Amino acid sequence: MRTEMLYQILGLTNTDESLISAIAEIGGKVETLSPKNIRELGTDYVNITNRGISLAFQARARFEMSRGTPRGAGPYVLSGIFYYPHGGEDLDPYVGCAPFSASPVSTRDEALLHYGTPDRTEEDEEEIDWDQWSKEARQLRTSYRSDLTISTISVSIPLLPSR
Repeated sequence: MRTEMLYQILGLTNTDESLISAIAEIGGKVETLSPKNIRELGTDYVNITNRGISLAFQARARFEMSRGTPRGAGPYVLSGIFYYPHGGEDLDPYVGCAPFSASPVSTRDEALLHYGTPDRTEEDEEEIDWDQWSKEARQLRTSYRSDLTISTISVSIPLLPSR
């Protein structure tokens, strides 16, 4: 699976063969998930260091409460994917097409060009923190550094509406 298409496995679980093989294909191992971290912190990650990608997993019960019914039967659900175009702590820079784009996206101007007008923008003291779009029933967010280069591109299952 091409890395920019990983959003297609969101909502699957750590026991689903299609998720396991897609992650293995890009150099990751689902077996590295820590039940202790998921239990104590609520989330754990499979980092694909040399690809600049981090995959976030939640406990099934937490996912069901906040995001809905998972697409698989396992105990840990893939809820988010983080791409680091400029690298991150212990992650090399992500090189490749951005999700929902036919080319790399590494600045806010490029994000606006490829994704259009954001559904939401978060600004703090006149500095833009992030933009968010809805793409193929997924939440796409680009978070920015002060110079408007992208720190992370994330794709996730949207939260359920507040009750």
